[in-house]
Amino acid sequence: MFDKKQLKDFMKERFSLTVDTRMIGEETVLLYHEELDESLISKDMLQQLPNPVLFQTYIYNKQSEWIIGVALESETNNPLFLICLKDGERVYSRNLK
Repeated sequence: MFDKKQLKDFMKERFSLTVDTRMIGEETVLLYHEELDESLISKDMLQQLPNPVLFQTYIYNKQSEWIIGVALESETNNPLFLICLKDGERVYSRNLK
């Protein structure tokens, strides 16, 4: 699973952004494929994800709104896919399988 410490390290390494972990909001939601925006997650990636898929989301607001979503295998919590949005626009995504 992806935790706040890993998120902090990832944001520093990938975006040169220093994140205060006390300011990170998080939520876990179970979403069906038809609930996911195809402009954010490609059809090819959707085919690789279980339906429904568990998403761990992190929100960080500092000068910009960052939403980081990690798709997880619902039974094992193994990370499958990572997506980062900055002010609603996809700025990074990666298959974690």
